[in-house]
Amino acid sequence: MKVSVIVSNYNYARYLPIAINSVLAQTYPNFEIILVDDGSKDNSREVIAQLQQLAPDKIKPIYQPNQGQGAAFNTGFAAASGDIIAFLDADDVWQPQKLQRIVEQFCSCPQVIGVMHLLKNIDGNGNPVNAASTVGRLLDEDLAKVILQTGNAWCFPPTSGLAYRRSVLEKVFPIDCSKWRLCADGCLIYCTAFLGKVKTLNEVLGSYRIHGANHYMKYSDNPDEDEIEALTGIEMTNRYINEFLEQINYPDRVNLSRNLQYRRTNYYRRGKWDLKEIIAISKLILGWRFYSSWEKVYYLARFWMKNIKLLTRPRVNINKTAT
Repeated sequence: MKVSVIVSNYNYARYLPIAINSVLAQTYPNFEIILVDDGSKDNSREVIAQLQQLAPDKIKPIYQPNQGQGAAFNTGFAAASGDIIAFLDADDVWQPQKLQRIVEQFCSCPQVIGVMHLLKNIDGNGNPVNAASTVGRLLDEDLAKVILQTGNAWCFPPTSGLAYRRSVLEKVFPIDCSKWRLCADGCLIYCTAFLGKVKTLNEVLGSYRIHGANHYMKYSDNPDEDEIEALTGIEMTNRYINEFLEQINYPDRVNLSRNLQYRRTNYYRRGKWDLKEIIAISKLILGWRFYSSWEKVYYLARFWMKNIKLLTRPRVNINKTAT
């Protein structure tokens, strides 16, 4: 079973050697690396040329003008020839047994269309960040049910923890690169979830690098603008999912009213006491599958404390005549 590893790169020349070498060091030998450089402005071309000399039979570089992660994924998928497609961010790292473990899952479980695994957090120098935590959650194989229940709440490993059968991704690609310039892993996760069973391994098979220059972490100096952008992203994602569900004639649709983050944030932004909405959000908190029992109590108490402050804060008399 051949694995195509799609690596999309934009200005990550400093991390590319570690990422690519982590693939070349895999214990599973039957793979190819499709390395898509998305119009980098650093010395990525030079680094890629040097890497290709190490393994010219394994590394296939492709250069394109900057179009975003979604377009890089489209280009990589079109060039891939493997039965399994695995994705790796250019600033992340895999453990040597990663491909072996996911191939074993695909071979032993023919009904599984995708395999995800946990990642540990590391900093720019490769040092552990909050070593007790991993990126992603252990989920049951019915991700469609999870997405429908939580209104597309994000609870999944990012790009470097994802792998799918090529036959399934043919129903997803090409993705809309105008909508998915960033966070295109979300498109893959949400769409494939409704096409079959996706297994999450309770194993840390790679590292997710947090270095302050991650391309999706672009915050402005205005928290309010960042919040609006986050809500807009959730809304865009939801529209895209439901459009895809319509295309494949799936009977259900994803409802944002079930998304705790989205609904709670919108309520806070309105800044107006609303008992009906408070009760609805409280029920969401108590039933939230990603909170432990004590977290449910904590976040419920926190939510009510904020509402008490909202109810008791002084009201401004906007009709008061200026003197």
